[in-house]
Amino acid sequence: MLFPLPLLLCSLIVPSVWADLMDENKLDSAIKMLVFPKSLRVLENRRNVETVAIFSDSKRIRKTLLKLDPTRVTPAKAGEPIIGSVTRDILRQLANQYSEDVIFIFRRTLDDEKNSIRHQGLLYLARQKKILALKESMESDSGSLQEMDLAGLKTLAKEAKKVLHSHKFEKRQSAY
Repeated sequence: MLFPLPLLLCSLIVPSVWADLMDENKLDSAIKMLVFPKSLRVLENRRNVETVAIFSDSKRIRKTLLKLDPTRVTPAKAGEPIIGSVTRDILRQLANQYSEDVIFIFRRTLDDEKNSIRHQGLLYLARQKKILALKESMESDSGSLQEMDLAGLKTLAKEAKKVLHSHKFEKRQSAY
């Protein structure tokens, strides 16, 4: 009787870990079959409020990330940027805030010393509360920052499309 009580008290005292899911790059298992059509919300994650003015172009995001699927399996909308780390609690709040089925969150990290841009992303399946991690892309020394950013966003969009379509899905059957 005395052993479980201290164990219970220690588990209440120890704070939960608030790991940034973008840096973990792990995906959840046991994802159920996806039934399309799905809707998609694209959000940018920034570590802090300050951002490079070059990257604030919404046309670039619209041309690359909002067109994940040319067959329009996932119609997409852009959303407000997220400041800070991405945790499961943040993702649950976003699922309550937005009505879309899939939330695509991406992050750019600029390294001035190496003249490179790292793009990270994840897909959050809001109804299933599951995360699909994307392989990050690293663009370096290929020209201007805008060109490297555009190339990285296109690579991230292709990876997101591949990951989304890699899960088995079924189309809704007509009632006729």
